[in-house]
Amino acid sequence: MKLVASLGTSPGGILETFEYLRRNGVEINDIEVVKTKDNAVSKAYDYLLSMFSCCIKLSYNDVIMGTLELPFSDITTSDDLNEMMKLVEPIINEGDYVDITGGRKAISMVMGLVAMKKKAHVITTIVPQSKYNEVQEKLKKGHQLVTENCSPSDKDFFCSLLTKDAVTIEINLE
Repeated sequence: MKLVASLGTSPGGILETFEYLRRNGVEINDIEVVKTKDNAVSKAYDYLLSMFSCCIKLSYNDVIMGTLELPFSDITTSDDLNEMMKLVEPIINEGDYVDITGGRKAISMVMGLVAMKKKAHVITTIVPQSKYNEVQEKLKKGHQLVTENCSPSDKDFFCSLLTKDAVTIEINLE
C-alpha cells in the first residue's frame, strides 16, 4: 500500500501521517510526495529527505520515498489544476492513503477528488499550532542536511521536527 501526500512548506506532516498509519497496522511501504517547484516547498522537501533518512529509514528500512514534482511553482490557472489532475491520477490506486495536509488548498482538493474517484482513503494530519511555530523557527535557523550516515545530533535535530501530538483523521463521506 502507498501513501501519496502533498507537501507544503512544513516537512513533518507527511512523516507524522506515515507513522500514524504504521502504528495503526497499515502496511505502508511506499511514500509518494507531490510537490510544486516553489522555493519554500523545495526547502521543505530537502528537510523532508533528511528527516526520512534520520527518523524513518532507521526504523522502517523497507520503506521507499519517491517524488512527483509538478511543472509549476503554484496553482494559478484552471489549466494548472487540470494538469495536476492528469499527473496525480496515475499514482493513486484503490486502497492507497492520500494525505491532503500540505500545500495549497487547490492541490489538496484535486488530490482528494482523485482519491475519492479511485476509492483511496483521504486523510489529513493536524499539528498543534505551537509545534508548527516551533518547527518553523527551527527551519529558519537551518541545519546541515543529510541523506545518509545520520549522526546522533542530526537525528536529534531532524526527529525534533516531528510531533507525537499530531492528530490524523480520515475524511469519510459515507
